[in-house]
Amino acid sequence: PATPSTMGKEMANVAYRLERQFKQIMAVEILGKINGAVGNYNAHVSAYPEVDWHQFSEEFVTSLGLNWNPYTTQIEPHDYIAELFYAMARFNTILIDFDRDVWGYISLGHFKQRTVAGEIGSSTMPHKVNPIDFENSEGNLGLANAVFQHLASKLPIPRWQR
Repeated sequence: PATPSTMGKEMANVAYRLERQFKQIMAVEILGKINGAVGNYNAHVSAYPEVDWHQFSEEFVTSLGLNWNPYTTQIEPHDYIAELFYAMARFNTILIDFDRDVWGYISLGHFKQRTVAGEIGSSTMPHKVNPIDFENSEGNLGLANAVFQHLASKLPIPRWQR
């Protein structure tokens, strides 16, 4: 930081940010449908015209713990999946920031890693302990975010409502 701070305050900042994003992840409504091939109950009504399919559909979907989407096409539009993936990418981005900070603290000597028997940190400096777990975490979270971003922008756009 630009002025002195405490490690506890820095960790509290990360924890607060993660908690906020976690709440947004948990708030995403997971939707479901059961209104037929194109969303009009055509086959349902043809087979059982006496059933109130609109009401049945809502009751059935909500009985599964899902939120009912009354207006769909061949698919449930997946907008909620995009919301979920964008929220998860924000969560991951905070973890990437944390990984980089901890990597920096290790590099500056503020944190020290334990030496693990059998691990070699460097071919020329076997005593060295690299912060490889934080580097791997950063890379894996970055890859996950790339997939989340792609799917979040791809899934809500069905080709001709398929």
